[in-house]
Amino acid sequence: MKYKSIAILIFCASLAPTALAQRGDEEIGGAGTPNFIARFLSTHKICNSNIFQSPSGNVGIGTTVPLFPLHVFSNNTFLPPGQDFPVTLFVETDASVNSVCAACAIIGIEGLAGANSGNVIGVDGVTFSPDGVGVLGNHPSPTGGGTGVAGLTNSTTAFTVGTSGTALGTSGPGVGVFGQAWSPQGVAGLFANVPGGDIIRGGVNQPEITVFRVDGTGKVFADGGFQPNGADFAESMEVEGDRSKYAAGDLLVIDPTANRRVALGQQPYSTLVAGIYSTKPGLLGTTRKVDESAPQNEVPLAVVGIVPCKVTAENGPIQIGDLLVTSSIPGHAMKGTDRSKMLGAVVGKALEPLPQGTGVIQVLVTLQ
Repeated sequence: MKYKSIAILIFCASLAPTALAQRGDEEIGGAGTPNFIARFLSTHKICNSNIFQSPSGNVGIGTTVPLFPLHVFSNNTFLPPGQDFPVTLFVETDASVNSVCAACAIIGIEGLAGANSGNVIGVDGVTFSPDGVGVLGNHPSPTGGGTGVAGLTNSTTAFTVGTSGTALGTSGPGVGVFGQAWSPQGVAGLFANVPGGDIIRGGVNQPEITVFRVDGTGKVFADGGFQPNGADFAESMEVEGDRSKYAAGDLLVIDPTANRRVALGQQPYSTLVAGIYSTKPGLLGTTRKVDESAPQNEVPLAVVGIVPCKVTAENGPIQIGDLLVTSSIPGHAMKGTDRSKMLGAVVGKALEPLPQGTGVIQVLVTLQ
């Protein structure tokens, strides 16, 4: 009986390897380097992967000197099939918003700095190339209201910003924030203060001294004043008849047959003289709101400032400083010589001479 039991044990031991093989527990072989995560070459053979774990616990992909808990390195410049750029780290989600959480955002990658104090950064993008981009946000869909890059802040105390752009160079044409729009209906920079406070502020020095701002009503405040390219103030005015018959430099008069309308001056010494069709107004006044388009039958009427004006020498050569009035040639000014007719008929003073004929000269508009 004793020998029978021993025989049974020997028989079972001889069957063990077969049983293990049937369970898939065969011995695995291969060679590797310490600290590399292994990968399978076949079902029973392993070797090094390109994932390395340092003694400190940092994991490196493509590097054996990981500086951070996860350090990914690549110098590959070849494009994957169907892609526009080589990418070192790619994170993808195919999830979509569902009825359970319709207001939720599906996030491809999130950087979290969980400390409750200190200058901590959730995501930091760095490039050393002169033409590189530190962070690129891309919304490639041609439809919808997506956003390339969004900055948010919920703080109600101290100085907090949703998005910050800083040009640290002490020389050169650095730009803190740059906006572009390639659509005629697009806007390069859009600012809105929802409760109605200041829409935009501009300042100099550090700490900042505000020198420019636009309040919630659209009123502009500028400590340094305004210096436009144009040299006149004009009012947008409706014209009588076909607008295409009017041109910059025309001398215009009030049209007595309609409210707030002007026409070409055609009678000498007209006291209805209103101003000059401005070539390029420095400031343009209008009764319309900022988002209302200008009617096609209005022109800029210069009432103050320096503008080119059509003139004629029909009442004698024009000298610098001569007072100008309407003439018999439509839209042209002439020098005034009859003082008894000039009260209320003067449009301005000549800044250039006109010896003869007709022409265009610079005129200082001073209605009187």
